Amino acid sequence: MNSFDYTRHILSLNPDDLEILVSKWAKCQTHKYYSVIRPAGSGDRGCDVIGFYSANKFEGDWDNYQCKQYKNTLPTASGMHELGKLLYYAFLSEFTVPKNYYFVAPKGVNRNLRTWILNPTKLKSELLEQWSNFCEATIIKGKKIPLSEELRTFISNYDFSNVSIIDIDHMVNDLHFRTILVDLYGGELPKAPNGKVPLEINKSELIYVSKVLDVYSEYDQKKYDRPEDIVGHDDFEDDFIDQRERFYSTEAFRAFYRDNTVEGVLEDFETEIFQGIKPILRLKYSDSFEKMCTVLGEAGKLQPSGKLAIHGKIGVKQGYCHHFANENRLNWRKK
Repeated sequence: MNSFDYTRHILSLNPDDLEILVSKWAKCQTHKYYSVIRPAGSGDRGCDVIGFYSANKFEGDWDNYQCKQYKNTLPTASGMHELGKLLYYAFLSEFTVPKNYYFVAPKGVNRNLRTWILNPTKLKSELLEQWSNFCEATIIKGKKIPLSEELRTFISNYDFSNVSIIDIDHMVNDLHFRTILVDLYGGELPKAPNGKVPLEINKSELIYVSKVLDVYSEYDQKKYDRPEDIVGHDDFEDDFIDQRERFYSTEAFRAFYRDNTVEGVLEDFETEIFQGIKPILRLKYSDSFEKMCTVLGEAGKLQPSGKLAIHGKIGVKQGYCHHFANENRLNWRKK
C-alpha cells in the first residue's frame, strides 16, 4: 500500500478507528470547537463524535458527527434511523438539537438518502412519513416509539438544512483532515500562504518595530522614534521593508500551521529555531545592527527537523527572530 494513498487508508479503517480519526480531526479545529468528545460504545444516543462550540456544551451550540463505515454506501434506512434516534433523544431533553449534523461516510450515502439530504424539506417529510419504517421499532430494543403529535412537532421544527455529508473526497481534501492523515500515514503538509505586509504598522508589530528602530538609532547615533523617521535613509528604509516582510512571512506561517498541524508540530519547530539562534545571540558584537544582521543570517541557515522543515523558508526562519523580539524573548540592544 502506498504510504500516502490516503483514500485507501481511510476506506480500510474499521468503524471504531474511523470515529477516532474524525475525533482527531475535530480536535484540530481549535478555531471552531471549545472541546470535542467521543462517547464510544452503545448508548451514544446517535452521537459518535461531538464538537462543542463553548463551555456550555449541550446547553450551547454543538455539532454531531455520525460515522458510518460500510462495505458499500450508507443505506437509506440506516441513515434515517440514526437521524431519527438523535432527534428523539433531543426531544426527551437529553441534549439540544445540534447546530450541524454530519454523516461521515467515506464510501458515501446511497442515491435516495443523498437526494433527500440535498433537499431538506424532502428529508423532513420522509422522516416523518416513514417514521414507522425507519425509527419506531429500532431506536430502543424491544420498545416501540410511535410518532406522537408532540414528537412530530419537535422534529418539524428542526432545520434539516443542517444535515450534510462528509465523504472520502471531503476527508482527503480538507486541510484539517490532511493534517491528521499526514501525522498518521506520512506525506507532506500543505504549503502555507505567503505573508501580506500592510501599509500601516499594526499594533501587533509595535514591540519588534521599536527594537529595530532602536538598532538603527544606535548605529547612526541619531534617534529614530517612528518608521517615518527613516524614510529616504540610504540603508535603513529598504532594510526596514525587508524586516517587515520577514515578520509577516512568519505571521502567515504561524497562523496557517497553528490551525493545520497536530499538537506539538509547530511548537517543536519554533523551539528548534529559538535554540538555534541562542548561541549566536550570546556572542559579542560591535553594535546591535551587526548583531541583528548576524543573527538573522544564521537563522536563515538553520535546518530544523520535522514536518515543517520543508516549508520553513529562509524568510520564515528569519522572521521568527522578530516574533521572538515581539514576544520579548530577545533584545537586539542592551540597555
